[in-house]
Order: sequence, then structure tokens, then C-alpha cells
Amino acid sequence: MVDSCSNILTGDQFYNFLNHNFDRHYEENRAPLGLYFHAAWLKNNPEFLDAFLYWIDEILSNHNDVYFVTMTQVIQWIQNPRTITEAKNFEPWREKCVVEGIPACWVPHSCKLTSKEVPGETINLQT
Repeated sequence: MVDSCSNILTGDQFYNFLNHNFDRHYEENRAPLGLYFHAAWLKNNPEFLDAFLYWIDEILSNHNDVYFVTMTQVIQWIQNPRTITEAKNFEPWREKCVVEGIPACWVPHSCKLTSKEVPGETINLQT
């Protein structure tokens, strides 16, 4: 996970990290580049979020053959490859997540969690 890298301290470093890894994948074997970090890391570090959004915009404007997709969508494409022209209308990539039915929990609950592994610590979990 990128958010566990202690050497990325600024948005510029994060931007350079993304570019270095993208270029390595794009220029060499075009293997999918996984982007792994927690949403909370971006939320808690606005400089990194700004760098990330800028990087995405830059990549998409400079590369008409690059797509940001989920790992499930990567597998769907590997199982049924398409050309760049066909990828724009690749049906599995057009699917949207639809939440159906009644939510499991109308009112959020806060649950306290303690653990013998971390004595004296209480973690609040939200449902």
C-alpha cells in the first residue's frame, strides 16, 4: 500500500511516485498498474489528493489508450480482450453499481471493540 510508504512526504513526491510507476508499466510491458491506498489517506492528506487528481487528469489527457478500471474489470478484459477502439464500448466496463433494497442499518451504530492484544485500547467501529 502506498500509504504505508514513509518516504512519501509531499504531494510532489506522491506525483513523482505515480509517474515513475506509470511510465515503468506503460513503456515496458503494459501490465496493469495497481493503485493501492486507503481513501482515508487521501482524505487526511489533501496535498496527496490534489496530486492524485492532477495526475489522473494528466494521464487521461495525454494517453487515449489508458483506462482507470477495477481489478474485476481488468480480469473481464483479460478473459475477453478488446482493441482500444472497442474498449470504449466494452460492456462489462459500462456496468454501474446499483444498490437495491432497504439498507441493512437505517441508523448508524457505534460499537466499542477491545482486544487482549492491545490492552487498554478501545476502538470505535461505525456501522
